[in-house]
Amino acid sequence: MKQQPRFDIDLDRHYNATVVIACDDCGHESRLNLKALSPDAAIRCRCGATIAMTPLAISKARQRVDLIKQAYRV
Repeated sequence: MKQQPRFDIDLDRHYNATVVIACDDCGHESRLNLKALSPDAAIRCRCGATIAMTPLAISKARQRVDLIKQAYRV
């Protein structure tokens, strides 16, 4: 089974979520709007590696955004 990519969540001042995904091959971080991500869609890193988030990983990212927003009482 392929390992899930490492990712982090950034929120802008309007609380729009951006997913920061690290490439397993080179470590470069790609920034993508969470709403624009689709499950298993290939994201191409600048080193040429393919990064993809499964539906479960996207769901976990959305849950993390919800928890962050709750913490800020948004």
